[in-house]
Amino acid sequence: METVKTVAILSPGDMGSNVGRALRENGLTVITCLTQRSARTRELSEIAGILDVPDFAEMIDRADIVLSVLVPERAVDVARQVAAVINETGKPLPFADCNPVAPAVAVEMNEIIEAAGGKYIDGGIIGSPPGRGEPPRFYASGPHEAIMGQLDGRGISVPLMGGEVGRASAIKMCYASLSKGAAALNASALISAMNLGIYDEFVAEMESSQQGVLRNMQGVKSLGAKAFRWIDEMEQISATFGSAGATPHMHKGAADIFRLVNSSPIGHERPETVDTSRTLQKTVELLAETSDSDAS
Repeated sequence: METVKTVAILSPGDMGSNVGRALRENGLTVITCLTQRSARTRELSEIAGILDVPDFAEMIDRADIVLSVLVPERAVDVARQVAAVINETGKPLPFADCNPVAPAVAVEMNEIIEAAGGKYIDGGIIGSPPGRGEPPRFYASGPHEAIMGQLDGRGISVPLMGGEVGRASAIKMCYASLSKGAAALNASALISAMNLGIYDEFVAEMESSQQGVLRNMQGVKSLGAKAFRWIDEMEQISATFGSAGATPHMHKGAADIFRLVNSSPIGHERPETVDTSRTLQKTVELLAETSDSDAS
């Protein structure tokens, strides 16, 4: 097994850029390809000290491993792009998909990468970007997981799950069903209370009997910065639960809530532009107004 010295990250958004910074600060060379990427992604990459390699094929050639950290709806297309370069160059490149996708989608990407001659690693990220508390866990599974394991302790944790492709994606799906599913439920309860005219009474009751839950509800204030990424993630969880014998319907509803948030006046926000002065009540008022207009 070759030693990992150069890591390519696609794409250095909020999570990817901070992972890249952490890996770079821990002795690795970190590269990306910013061709056709947004100004925000370019700025985050520059702040993180990630080297831009404008030619996609050259980036693949220089990398010892590629980490795909994207919104889930782009995961398969990016895997196909990487596979095409692997097929052309003949380089048996390790490709770690770290996106929140259903295990069945991970199996599909494994087939794409393996058919091209690459080495697929199933990954699942749990936790906040490096620098915001405990290092995130990059769960890894599949026959090539040990390659990803070389990144353990370099600003991220890499628990190896063993076994077949899909296990790392499965733990991500189950975990996010609770953490992000709860965020959707919190938003739903607050929007409903506002539209039913009992917001103040509801919050007072929560303060009296469910203070921990009310504290978690404060997270709704920054939901606009995350909702756009979580819509398809909820659909992936829905598909996962359906295939596992549980209901697929709960997280289809969560996806609907995140669509509502994304279409609201706070939907344009990103982690670095959240209005931290906005109260929970004002946030819910904006979401409730959006829900009224959607209903009409």
